[in-house]
Amino acid sequence: MSLTARDIAVRALRDRSGNITAHLERLLGEGGLSGVDRGLAHEITVGVVRHRSTVDAILRSYLHQRKKKVPSPVKEILQVAIYQIVFLQKVPAFAAVDEAVKQIVRSHHKRQSGMVNGILRTMIREMNAPIAEALEPAPAENIIPLGDGRIRRMGRTIFHDPQTRPHDYYAQAYSLPPQLTTRWIDAFGEETARDLMRHTLQRPPLICRVNTLKTDIASAIAALAEDGIEAIPHENGLSVILPNAHGLTGLAAFAAGLIQPQDPTATKVVASMKLKPGMRVLDFCAAPGTKTTHIAERLGNEGEILAVDVSRGKLSRVTENCERMGIDIVKTILADEAAQHLELRTYDAVLLDVPCSNTGVLARRPEARWRFEDAAMGKLIKDQQFIAMAGAQFVRPGGQLVYSTCSIEHDEDQHVAKTLAKRADHLHLKHEERTLPTGSAETPEQWYDGGYFATFQG
Repeated sequence: MSLTARDIAVRALRDRSGNITAHLERLLGEGGLSGVDRGLAHEITVGVVRHRSTVDAILRSYLHQRKKKVPSPVKEILQVAIYQIVFLQKVPAFAAVDEAVKQIVRSHHKRQSGMVNGILRTMIREMNAPIAEALEPAPAENIIPLGDGRIRRMGRTIFHDPQTRPHDYYAQAYSLPPQLTTRWIDAFGEETARDLMRHTLQRPPLICRVNTLKTDIASAIAALAEDGIEAIPHENGLSVILPNAHGLTGLAAFAAGLIQPQDPTATKVVASMKLKPGMRVLDFCAAPGTKTTHIAERLGNEGEILAVDVSRGKLSRVTENCERMGIDIVKTILADEAAQHLELRTYDAVLLDVPCSNTGVLARRPEARWRFEDAAMGKLIKDQQFIAMAGAQFVRPGGQLVYSTCSIEHDEDQHVAKTLAKRADHLHLKHEERTLPTGSAETPEQWYDGGYFATFQG
């Protein structure tokens, strides 16, 4: 029997290796689904990941024994059905219930079909209003934020009391680890923290930097139109937004190297560097080459860029992107070999785009929220400090170093930059910039992921 979109979603959600979205892509790659069903499978899977705590809170509120563990795959089948019923407008509720019951029967858990049917039908019966288009009201125990200003009112208490247990309420309502909601409320205040949490639930637009070695904004938009793809300029003047594009790598404009997926906050990092043709640039943690290729554009494809990363697989992605975009000034080297082959204090510019917690890009990388742990931050920060000090050794007198993350955590950003300024006495901290996530589906031309960069002068 061929798999349905909902079957694919359940199988992807059962992945225990830590990368549900990668598992989803493997399943979709096996073929058999129409374009519409592929889109539905992707929407459901990523939607459950993005709203997992909320979906699980809804499920618990309808269980007779709230603390009872629901076995797999019954749990995933219920998650898929609840997401469709609560969050999606175009999927009829009865269709989601009917398919869930059929999935239970096919999964050899037929005895659970009555429970599944009862939970879902009771939930539908109790939802006392359709999805509301109004602005989100004040936090409440029975109001589900859908992430784009819309809400769904439920017929019973779903969340912890936002007045007496605000951190736990936000963790459930906005599907984030309690450690992260606590951090954000403490760091930004409740109002700004709530805006950040709401942003993590948004569906991010596809934004691409235009390769200035080959084209310009207007010409790229025209080339995409030939592919039948609508594109509009971003306010940064360097990027275009593809509101309705699916399957970017199949587009002629992508294959020809005219565009490169990159959020404007990341684009801002290289755009801030003082680069000119002929420079020697060292790019640490370079894969997949998004910033590497941007540096090459800024150099006019004249000079030398050495891209460094920890594996040949990662470096091959840098090479592939360079070839696609018509760039031939990039060489690659493994991180383990860099210290043996590079001369100290000889590079005009060094970019350190370090691994981080990804808290600035949770809308774009929904699974990253579930990997966030305070306990892991200590090692992450040590690694960032090590990379920063390693890269600092290669900046020539008068050169520049840029440290960047896609995090909005002080520990990974300002703290690491200040530590580097103290330890590397030949470098001077000149500029810091943190961007908080902003923008929406209604204003994609103003969309920015969160991130941070610091500029040092040698």
